[in-house]
Amino acid sequence: MLSSLALVLLVTLAASDAMKDPESLQSEMFPPIHPNCTQSLTDYILLRQEVQLSKMAAAEEVRTQLTRENLQVLTQVRDALSQVSETLTQRNQVNGNSVVETRRTCDPPFTPVGASCLLLSLGQKEDWASARQFCVGKGADLAHFSDAAGYAAILDYINKINSQNDMVDVWLGGTDEALEGTWLWVTGELMPRGTPFWGSSDGYEAAPDGGRSQNCAGLYKRDQYYMHDFRCNGSAAPLCQK
Repeated sequence: MLSSLALVLLVTLAASDAMKDPESLQSEMFPPIHPNCTQSLTDYILLRQEVQLSKMAAAEEVRTQLTRENLQVLTQVRDALSQVSETLTQRNQVNGNSVVETRRTCDPPFTPVGASCLLLSLGQKEDWASARQFCVGKGADLAHFSDAAGYAAILDYINKINSQNDMVDVWLGGTDEALEGTWLWVTGELMPRGTPFWGSSDGYEAAPDGGRSQNCAGLYKRDQYYMHDFRCNGSAAPLCQK
């Protein structure tokens, strides 16, 4: 009898729970977020944003300061250069000097090349001594140079004059007749040795390599106008310089 009453009681309670409002059941299963919790989350987000904005503002201030400092340095450099330029101008005015571009002027048939006047006479093929006399008769001497820049300027001039690319060798004012192996310009200065000045006949042994039989220097057309030692009684065109 007691068991039957207990069973009836359990069924009645279950039925009453099933008849409850669904919203009431949802409220019991998922209780609402406490208002204080929502407010705390909002405050946290706002605080993070405020911190980020503060960092960005500080970084921007640093960049602005660096820009100001760089501008100040550039201004100082500009003012210093202006002062130097003004000082130089005043000195030139006091001394009566003026900055004028100077160019070498050469009387025809000579051509200005660097700081010199050159004349290549392609049709005047003579031995070294006669070629030198030809240049002396023009108020000049056989050409010489002291560095690679001077050599390059001479090569450029020769290639322009010899536009037909004729196989013509060119005499220079260099010789070792006075002392074998000691190559001197007609000015008494030592000639440069090695590359990029002297060439090679066989691609291996560098000129000068002719010994006592070849004592006069010239530009060898077959070796792209590198310097070689020639027989002084050979035939080549004089390159005059003054």
